[in-house]
Amino acid sequence: MKLFLLAMLAFSSAAAAQEAAPPNLSVVTIEPRSFGYFVGDTFRRDIDMTVAAPYRLEHASQPSPGRLNYWLDLRGVKVAETESSGLRRYRLSLDYQTFYVPLSSAPLTVPGLTLRFSDADGNAVDAEAPPFKFVMAPLREIQPERPEEGPSGYLKPDAVPKKVGTLESRIAFGIGSLAALLGLALLAHHQAWWPFRARPQRPFTQAARAIKGRSAHDDDLENYRAGLIELHRAFDVSAGRRLLAEDVPGFLAEHREFQPLKEDISRFFATSRRAFFGNDVQGAAKVMPFDSVAKLGSRLGEAERRVA
Repeated sequence: MKLFLLAMLAFSSAAAAQEAAPPNLSVVTIEPRSFGYFVGDTFRRDIDMTVAAPYRLEHASQPSPGRLNYWLDLRGVKVAETESSGLRRYRLSLDYQTFYVPLSSAPLTVPGLTLRFSDADGNAVDAEAPPFKFVMAPLREIQPERPEEGPSGYLKPDAVPKKVGTLESRIAFGIGSLAALLGLALLAHHQAWWPFRARPQRPFTQAARAIKGRSAHDDDLENYRAGLIELHRAFDVSAGRRLLAEDVPGFLAEHREFQPLKEDISRFFATSRRAFFGNDVQGAAKVMPFDSVAKLGSRLGEAERRVA
């Protein structure tokens, strides 16, 4: 009987120990370089941990950002957790900054960490992250030269600011401004904008603007008559005399820029004759409506500006 009780006690102790010990617990540190650091430099340590799924990393065992000692600060802590195949994997990223000012190259040690994992039954296990050793170098000359005038020789006078010449920039700005103004003047001249708007050598351009201003009342027969007269006066000014339908071939021979509009010009004169000499303004408006007269004036103005 005693042997049976001892066997059962040993079996229960082994089972309890097996349940308390989490399988597959591992800790791997990914360290930065261990040399070449100066005051103010930062570096990161990554700690990869794997543990059985019932166990979780206790938040209280994680380090908190802040000052660790007089020369080392923990600037940031990040934890990433994933789970697969019954295992939980953690990556703990620690960002450090060193403020140590060595007089010569000196080895330093970042302290290690103790991280605790526990399950729902209260079982816990600790994982140790080893310390990290690195070397810092001073920010000074290894053997500075001693000035003849003594310690005051280490002080250097303030640098005198250099004068920056702006002559080239001002010249380039002036040339660019003049070029822009010249281009604007040429465009205004070409488009007959102010102050070139009232030039007599662009009668069709002026007539087109006048007809366009009457387009709001294009259904008014008197307005239609006025539009025809505006375009007639433009032909007269361009030809230098009163221009009738019989004079159109000679006018086109002298002003070849209007040759592509020969048919529209002939239709205009025929329509004008019907309106004024046939006293049939309404019939003329049906043959060549107001918008067709306005379009012809615009096209004549464009041809006029192309040769100006």
